[in-house]
Amino acid sequence: MTSNSSSIANSGAARSIFRRITRVHVLAVLGLLVVFDLLFYVVAVSPLDAREQEMLARIGILKQQVEQKTKGLEELRVIAGKVEKARTAGDELLEQITIERRVTFSTLVTELDSAAAEAGIQDRDRVYDMEPIAGTEVYGIVSINANFRGEYEKLVNFLHRIDRSERFLIIESLGASPRSDSSELQVTMRIDTFVRDL
Repeated sequence: MTSNSSSIANSGAARSIFRRITRVHVLAVLGLLVVFDLLFYVVAVSPLDAREQEMLARIGILKQQVEQKTKGLEELRVIAGKVEKARTAGDELLEQITIERRVTFSTLVTELDSAAAEAGIQDRDRVYDMEPIAGTEVYGIVSINANFRGEYEKLVNFLHRIDRSERFLIIESLGASPRSDSSELQVTMRIDTFVRDL
């Protein structure tokens, strides 16, 4: 009985407390909760949104930088490819226009003898001189001082053959003088060519 009466008394006390809580009190508590939520959003959540937006902006900037760097890298790869092609083409050109040192003199003798024989001129004498090209240890220049004798048309034909040679022969100087004892010309020439593998 005692426990029953105490539970009834407690229940009565609770009812009297609930009777004292009016609608105004409930609205006031709800209003405070709304104000608290707003303050929490302003103080805690809103700065997080601002930080998130700042992080997104930074990520956007970093993506742009990555795209720019990637584009720059692609351009550098294209340029490197062109440089490599140019280097290969340059090496091939040097291979074509130069003569190996070990066969230089025999190649030049054959070339000049053949051109002179086909043109019908006389080959008198030749002097060869080889010098390295400044700034390189691999390439050199061979100078040929040669004398030829023949008629004007045949000498022109000879020069044409030298000019059309597969070898890269440069006529550095040319002097012609008539002979007193015939209609032939005496021609003195200096011919240069390049040599590799010194």
